[in-house]
Amino acid sequence: MPVYSYQARNIQGTIINGTLDAQTREEVVNSLRQRDYFPLKIEVDKKERDINIDLFNKVTLKDLSLFCRQFAFVIQSGTPMLRAVELSMQQTEKKKMKEILGRVHEKIQRGRSFSDSLRFEEDIPDLMINMIEAGEASGKLDYIMNELSEYYKKQYKQKQKVAQSTLYPKIVIVFATVIVGFLLVYVVPDFANNLAAAGGELPIFTKLLISFGNLVSKIWLLILAALAGLYGFKKLVLDKDLNYRINSGKRSLSGRMFGSINRQLVAGRFANTFAVLTSSGVSVLSAVEITSKVLENAYIETKLEKAKEDIKKGHPIGKTIEDLNIFPVMLTQMITVGEETGALEDILIKTSEYYDGEVEAAIEKLVTLIEPILIMVLAVIVLFIVAALLLPMFNMMDAINGM
Repeated sequence: MPVYSYQARNIQGTIINGTLDAQTREEVVNSLRQRDYFPLKIEVDKKERDINIDLFNKVTLKDLSLFCRQFAFVIQSGTPMLRAVELSMQQTEKKKMKEILGRVHEKIQRGRSFSDSLRFEEDIPDLMINMIEAGEASGKLDYIMNELSEYYKKQYKQKQKVAQSTLYPKIVIVFATVIVGFLLVYVVPDFANNLAAAGGELPIFTKLLISFGNLVSKIWLLILAALAGLYGFKKLVLDKDLNYRINSGKRSLSGRMFGSINRQLVAGRFANTFAVLTSSGVSVLSAVEITSKVLENAYIETKLEKAKEDIKKGHPIGKTIEDLNIFPVMLTQMITVGEETGALEDILIKTSEYYDGEVEAAIEKLVTLIEPILIMVLAVIVLFIVAALLLPMFNMMDAINGM
């Protein structure tokens, strides 16, 4: 179905830009007039003029948090749903989000609910859709949207902290690779050629380094192509294979270096997500199912899928999840305490905050250990190259002194 971009004026005189999926231009005109819009400009949205690269046009956690906060504010003021979506569409600066809200606006006009309209959008998480549905049913949509805004804001900040903590090691690795590559491809061969022209004898140590540098300079394009191919194979083949994703998820929880951090990370995310869902009126079974997907770990997702059957039979949530042996004991014990005391949501939120602090401390500790190791590795590599350059010079000096 073609995508049309349009420019229209509403009753208040405001200029509105957007896109619509339609079979014909006349269908776009009719749709705009149904909204009391006066069409000013309608044309096919050509990809040649506006390339939409999904890789750089994804809806982020920050976008979701901002939308939920804006929408909650509009709803609290008593604005009708259709107008609230329209205002949110005008306020958002993210193109992808604007397109989504445009399609949602269309579906609401045709009689669908807000949550039902969002189900057609793959960029909108199931958690958000189910919570909005619960909010519509309970009449607490503004409260739900505020909760969602805080939830996505917290998830975004957590990811930012992890990214910032690991930024320095990544920079060091890239910097070391570039420097070593430059020395091998440009500095070492020129130095060796000059030394050989002067009649110096190259040690086997230096010859090996030169051979390696020559090899890298000849096949560096093949190396990059191989790395790109491996990355593409992982994304297009391995990441779509369920068994691989399950085994990968299991390894991420049992690794020596990052296993402990990953367990605490998923524990905190599980506690926070489960608390937000259950406090919003979502059923326990639906909360377990949605939370399993939010964790982005296929191994945990399959385990929680089995746990749903036991919970459905009336088994306690805490004991059922504890038997899965995928979360820290403290989390499962807190769930059990929450079930017994009737304060499950409050306890889970506090547990989530505890694990967030533990993850932050563990990452800082890990980075503190990695930094000196990276520096030492870089120093050894540079020392190796410098030694390969200096040894021939020392040999020549010894030969000259012996004459």
